[in-house]
Amino acid sequence: MAVLKYSALRLGIFAVVFFGCLYIDLGRFTLIFAVIIGLAVSWMVSYLFFNSWRIAAGEQLAGWLGRRRRSTSERQDNAAEDELAEQFHEPAEQPRPHDQDRLGRAEG
Repeated sequence: MAVLKYSALRLGIFAVVFFGCLYIDLGRFTLIFAVIIGLAVSWMVSYLFFNSWRIAAGEQLAGWLGRRRRSTSERQDNAAEDELAEQFHEPAEQPRPHDQDRLGRAEG
């Protein structure tokens, strides 16, 4: 509901400013100026004066998008990456052959 409320507010502000600019008649590019000014003013007003509504709408959107289910292939890919990472980070139990040669020469 927060997304709908915030979107309706921004659309209403945009419409008021847009039609106000059309009524004023800003010259040859009235339509383009009306769109640009309407977008800028609706963004500024909603950002400055309706910050709590914006945050609530963002949190609601994040909740909707965060619940996305992972596909089977994505789960299998993640499991393969985890297994490879575990193998990479396991400590080596025995020294490598060339390390033993160096150790033997250093001792003897």
